[in-house]
Amino acid sequence: MNYSQEEIEKKRLLALQRKQHAQTKSNFWDSTNNKNSILSSNSNIVINENKSTNVIKPFGNDKTKYVDLKAKFRNKFNNCNTNFNKQKERFNPITTQNFFGKKSQITGKCYMISDERFTLETSSYFTPLIETLKTIPSRSYDMKTKTWNFLLKDYETLMEKIINFKSDVQIVGLPRVILQIFRNNSSSEKAIDNIDLSDIDPHLVESLMPFQREGVCYGISKNGCCMIADDMGLGKTIQALGIAHYFRSNWPLLIVAPSSVRYQWAEAIYTFLPSVPAQYVHHYLSTKDFLDNDKIVITTYDLLVRAVDVFKRQKFGFVILDESHALKNVKTARFQAIQPLASRARHVVLLSGTPALSRPIELFSQINLIMPTFMGYQEYGIRYCAGEKIPFGWNFTGSSNMQELQLLLKHTCVIRRLKNDILNQLPKKKREVVILDAGLIKAGTKAMKEMSKKLKGTVLTGVERHSTLLQYYNESSIAKREAICDYISKLLKTKQKCIIFAHHQNVLDAICDVAESMNTKYIRIDGRINSERKKDQVDKFQSSNDYVAAVLSITTANAGITLTAAQLVIFAELFWNPGILCQAEDRAHRIGQDGNVVIRYLVAKRTVDDYLWPLIQKKMNVLNEVGLDQEFSFKDIDVTKQILYTKQTTLDFSGDYQRYEHKTDEDIVRCKENSGDTSLESFSSATADEFQELLEFNEEDFGDWDDMK
Repeated sequence: MNYSQEEIEKKRLLALQRKQHAQTKSNFWDSTNNKNSILSSNSNIVINENKSTNVIKPFGNDKTKYVDLKAKFRNKFNNCNTNFNKQKERFNPITTQNFFGKKSQITGKCYMISDERFTLETSSYFTPLIETLKTIPSRSYDMKTKTWNFLLKDYETLMEKIINFKSDVQIVGLPRVILQIFRNNSSSEKAIDNIDLSDIDPHLVESLMPFQREGVCYGISKNGCCMIADDMGLGKTIQALGIAHYFRSNWPLLIVAPSSVRYQWAEAIYTFLPSVPAQYVHHYLSTKDFLDNDKIVITTYDLLVRAVDVFKRQKFGFVILDESHALKNVKTARFQAIQPLASRARHVVLLSGTPALSRPIELFSQINLIMPTFMGYQEYGIRYCAGEKIPFGWNFTGSSNMQELQLLLKHTCVIRRLKNDILNQLPKKKREVVILDAGLIKAGTKAMKEMSKKLKGTVLTGVERHSTLLQYYNESSIAKREAICDYISKLLKTKQKCIIFAHHQNVLDAICDVAESMNTKYIRIDGRINSERKKDQVDKFQSSNDYVAAVLSITTANAGITLTAAQLVIFAELFWNPGILCQAEDRAHRIGQDGNVVIRYLVAKRTVDDYLWPLIQKKMNVLNEVGLDQEFSFKDIDVTKQILYTKQTTLDFSGDYQRYEHKTDEDIVRCKENSGDTSLESFSSATADEFQELLEFNEEDFGDWDDMK
């Protein structure tokens, strides 16, 4: 394209103007001494630029447009950057820092450590605060925990002095309800030793052991509103009946229990309360049943939910809730059905050997039934469940202030005794682990490898992890089945009475097939058996030596039955809830047992057991902190290995195993010595090391198992 001399000159002048314009704009923001002159010059340039732009539009010069836009955006950027720098330097009176200074770096909290003393725990050392603490007369310093503690009577004095440091220290004090409970409880509570039990049926009083008598007196001192959380097998039923009979003037009495034990309650009444006429006892068996003027009504949780309107029309003065951990969630239909009945009753007694199966939050709903005005759900969750705010509400799955919660429960409504504490005559329980032979475990399938790989990753959502774990659990039952059956077949040859727990129907069926093939008599209790047949099966096992094995479902037969005829308990499969396992163990380890009880867990590597063992242990640690000890620890557990006969001469823990008959450790070593193996000393340690590996997973690998069915 050809341009005239005049057009070329115009372009040259325009380019010079743009260059001068860019330089002037830059000088305008960098120099503050010549604002007026620069502003005037800049204004002229802008006017000229606009005029020049109108001149060159017809030519459509792309290069000129590019230079124009580049200069334009650069100017806007410089303008914004300069304004931002000026705004940063400007004093802003709106920020909280200017009003209150820097945020406090020291935090602290108060919590009870005994019936009369509380402690103050701070995040760091602050000299002025320490000097103030030393002025409190009842001060005491704990060198071990590095905390100060004081008498409860000095709490207000301490808080008044600490308020002087509010700009530097933030302290979370004791809730008002906690102060009232610990100050008023000792003065209002009846002396347990002075309670007269002469008004209770003499036959029941004579049947009470010393610790059971203490439990009855405790319940009476709490006006019949308490939780008896004794270890499984310590006779919670007789204690509850003793308390109920003391307050019989306020009957009708409602007893709500799992369907598996409802008939046992009637038998206990006939046995321990002969003064109560048999016609007083009414079993509510179906929704078509009706309630009249019955003195004692026995029903189940499920029936109560379905017939809640019928029960609401009847006022019960005394309510006993057996296995109350079934009410651990305030949102369930069971809790919603029972709450109005408990709120109208004058006395409410809860019974549970495992009141919190895995988390402290599970205790709130049960305490709420005993003391409706105890504490708000959110307040409880924040203080004792490490509550934290999340986008969808509150997360109360953790634990905090466990020592205070333990004291609080003891002060208000909970009494708990363990076997080892009060029944020295009861044989001890011994746990063993048997690592199943990897040669019989079909754990190398593609599906199981993929599931294990998924669980080790961190990309799964909660729902995906939940689903994967369930699939892995189901697949593991199939993979372990052959090894389980091999172990059970050798066990049944000894003709020793035993209890065998499993979860999956395919495993229960396989165990029964083994027993039948060996002409061994057994009983079986699972979800398909009704309460009447269950009682018959238990009676057979207890009274007849012909019945060698009891094949039980973990979820169906973990509570409400007594099988003290056996001294050996086998868990062919694990379960994700340690409280359920403890209850299942104590079907044999309870009052009436006259021998040592051995518990054996059959575990397999490269199956879901790798994830379940650490989860169980961690949950038990939390419950132990709150005082709900289950004595469920694997630290000192005996570890053995399932082995069979073969001609192999090597022992490889990652592949096929040396096969021997299942013997004691001494027999194993003797057999190995005869074969000339030089790795004998590593056998026991390698087995223990393998088991230790099962404990080295984090809970984050598991997800939430509590809602699994």
